[in-house]
Amino acid sequence: MNLLPNDIIIRQYQGETIWLSQRLVMQVCGLSEEYLRGPARDRFKKSIQKGYKYGDFLPNTGSAWRWGKANGTFYYDYDCLPDRKPTHYRSKFGTKHELLTAYEALLSTATNNKQNQITNLIQSQVNTLIDNTDITYYMYSAIVGFNQNQAIQMATGRAWCMFIHTQLFNDNFKGLGINKKQDFLQICADMIAPLQLEGFKVNSAAYLRNKINEFPISNLTEQRNFFVSGKYGNDNAQIVGKFPLVDESTGQIYQFDIHQAMMFNLYMNPGGSTKEYIRTLWERDYCEDVKEFDLQPVAYRTFCHHLTRFNRQIQTSRARHGEDYYKKHVQTYVTTERLQFAHSLFAGDGSGTINYKYMKTKKVKGKEVQELSTMKLYVILITDVASRKIAGWAAAPMGSHKETDQMTRDAVKMAIENGGNQTMFEFVSDNHGAFTSGASKSFLNLAFNKVRTIEAGNSQANPAETQFRLFKRSLKDIKNFLSTSWGTGIEGQSNPDHLNIDELPNYTDALIQMHELITRWNQTPLRDKVTPDERFAIKHPDCVPIEPVVLRYLFAKHTQVDVSYMRGYVNVYRTKGYAETEQFQFEIPQYGGAGTEMIAKATGYTTGAEVKVVWDDDFADLYTLDEKFIMTCKRVIGASQSHAETDDTKANALGHLKGRKARQTEFIDEFEASLNEVIEDLGYSHTMALGSNKENYNANQINNENINLKKTTKKRVDRDFNSSDWSD
Repeated sequence: MNLLPNDIIIRQYQGETIWLSQRLVMQVCGLSEEYLRGPARDRFKKSIQKGYKYGDFLPNTGSAWRWGKANGTFYYDYDCLPDRKPTHYRSKFGTKHELLTAYEALLSTATNNKQNQITNLIQSQVNTLIDNTDITYYMYSAIVGFNQNQAIQMATGRAWCMFIHTQLFNDNFKGLGINKKQDFLQICADMIAPLQLEGFKVNSAAYLRNKINEFPISNLTEQRNFFVSGKYGNDNAQIVGKFPLVDESTGQIYQFDIHQAMMFNLYMNPGGSTKEYIRTLWERDYCEDVKEFDLQPVAYRTFCHHLTRFNRQIQTSRARHGEDYYKKHVQTYVTTERLQFAHSLFAGDGSGTINYKYMKTKKVKGKEVQELSTMKLYVILITDVASRKIAGWAAAPMGSHKETDQMTRDAVKMAIENGGNQTMFEFVSDNHGAFTSGASKSFLNLAFNKVRTIEAGNSQANPAETQFRLFKRSLKDIKNFLSTSWGTGIEGQSNPDHLNIDELPNYTDALIQMHELITRWNQTPLRDKVTPDERFAIKHPDCVPIEPVVLRYLFAKHTQVDVSYMRGYVNVYRTKGYAETEQFQFEIPQYGGAGTEMIAKATGYTTGAEVKVVWDDDFADLYTLDEKFIMTCKRVIGASQSHAETDDTKANALGHLKGRKARQTEFIDEFEASLNEVIEDLGYSHTMALGSNKENYNANQINNENINLKKTTKKRVDRDFNSSDWSD
């Protein structure tokens, strides 16, 4: 029996009755439509008393084939199906319990399928809203440092809030196939709850609704801080947007306060043709108008900050700049259209390219022998989509055809350096493990503001496909370009029949050849007579230098040390040759005071201080072992051991290091003095209560007097030089 969702109707009028569709009856009983239309339905209709006014479902007269009609389909009462020999029509459907069980299972399956479709659609839309700049903010700029996993969770929480808020606006969730707001919130709560997101641990639809109502919708900083727990000391201090306006007649709460309403109205100037500079708007109009409400104006910097970060750019742009500007620059943005600026989007892909020769080891009769063989040079290319410049590349090791995450990191590093260590806005690739492994994801998420992958089986969605197809066409004149998965067609490949393996370049020469080919590509004018190198120089106007701490994490060396025994320094080593090592020394700021307190707190106040060190020649960044950022330490400039070899730099270093020693001593003196002061204030009786005795109390008093006398005497000593100045 093949049940469909509309095959059964359950009616509760005068008791529960089960009605079976004509389609199902015909299928199970093997009856024709003519039989049901003629003998069956006509016979039952004649059993009804004359003059009886009936609706779509006929009354039960005790005769067989009681029928009704709903939604243009005939239905038959299960209890009134004939079950006599030899047909046994009713028995073919099983018992009423079996029939209802099968129907409930069908409805449950249909419901689950619909639920899965909805949840998959929701998850895909939320994923597009995750912004990797949020991750960097939580790791390095928030009131406390979070590790990368926590930062990803908080960025995911913000994406969920942005998505839910958008769907609740004008009941947009109905476009997902959900009819009720409560059902939409319940589905979202069920999806979020298992994630246990940092700062957004949802346990019910009611809790989720309250959190969304509290979520700030206009200020990016406020949105980010929304997920920082108050236990971290976040005071949430704000002026703009703190007290939204309320309609006194209706009680409606608007999304703006007085400050916001004024600044955005002035900036947009609705209905007006003039546009004043932001400085003029703030100085001439806003500062004066806001005082009429007994409020102090915000600073000019804050005024600009809220104008530039206002998330309704569509509305402000049209009112301020006009319909034409709005349509050309704001209304629509299609990512498949050609990009204007370099660094907007980078694409990555990999495959085999030119062939090279190498000695391959194989076993013959149990012995290892070498033979001359050939292999394609497998490379990963990182291309700037706007300029078509191949900004970075990396090749697989000799004899290997595998694309690895290390190749991805090496190629991206080259792209970063060639781009002047400036903002890399977005990266797209296919789903190859070289780009999607855990190591690659962590690296790419710091290197780029946003990282995405194309859908599986949809390679055309990757801009790299187009970029690399054009690059391959430039290899037509290369005799060792035999074949590649970046299909250029047979005309774009060499004839292998006339290729001598001995004439192929070796691995090293193939690397040089690939470098030259990429250089040729980057320096060859395209159709617009502009080379990729030239267009790559036209960077996105929002490009800024990548934070040094992020660059070090991407490029510098990573190691692990215990700084608790290093006496104020971070000591790491670089191997030189086989037996020689070079020491690099970085100073911990405010050693003995706030600096050591930060390290101790971050490492859990243990006896040791195990930290991860990310370092280059000039700076060392300290992280906890689970990669929460602690501080940055600068390279130590050592002092000279002799005045004869002292220059200005080393003399300054000497002064700095002596001062550093002195400050550490001051921290210790202050600590001891503070403790002694407390103990002295306790008095004799309190000291005795702490376990001391009269003799010890008197001895401590005399000792303190002697210490104070020695300090006074030491201050009178004036020496130009003492060996202790250089001592450890």
